[in-house]
Amino acid sequence: MTGFDASKVVIREAGAAEAGRLSLVADATFLETFAGMISGEALVAHCERAHAPEYLRQLLAAGAKAWLAELDAAPIGYALVNRPELDAAEPGDIELKKIYLLSRFHGSGIAGRLFEAALTGAAGHDRLLLGVKQDNERAIGFYRKQGFEQIATRRFDVGGTFYDDVVLARALDRTLRS
Repeated sequence: MTGFDASKVVIREAGAAEAGRLSLVADATFLETFAGMISGEALVAHCERAHAPEYLRQLLAAGAKAWLAELDAAPIGYALVNRPELDAAEPGDIELKKIYLLSRFHGSGIAGRLFEAALTGAAGHDRLLLGVKQDNERAIGFYRKQGFEQIATRRFDVGGTFYDDVVLARALDRTLRS
């Protein structure tokens, strides 16, 4: 990771007006993470649907919260929490829908900072849930270090192709409730 100072990375909340920036980093990180693991056509179809600026704008307008990680105003990662869409969800849960960081910045502590922002945004909820591709060992290891445990599995649609995910949950500190 030469050529960058992690202390210069800014983590900030992103609103609906910044859906284009979120979309850009969403596509880049999703393609970087899954190209060669998931069909190219399925990847493109997923990005066109799930990362479209209008879709992200609608999520944020409906109450989702997002944070961008930026270096010199360039988006390099993001996190997004929203009402749960997982079958394993219970009343009081919130879902970490996205947390991605360009691989060049892995191991720099930035993912942890994005996660802390998401935890703050999840205040007032009982549990934080997420789904992650079952063979994405790097992500699963990160989430386990953050106190997540597997509670279920699911089939996740990526551009019309289904993949197996694990569903993880972490209890939230009730002292943080809003």
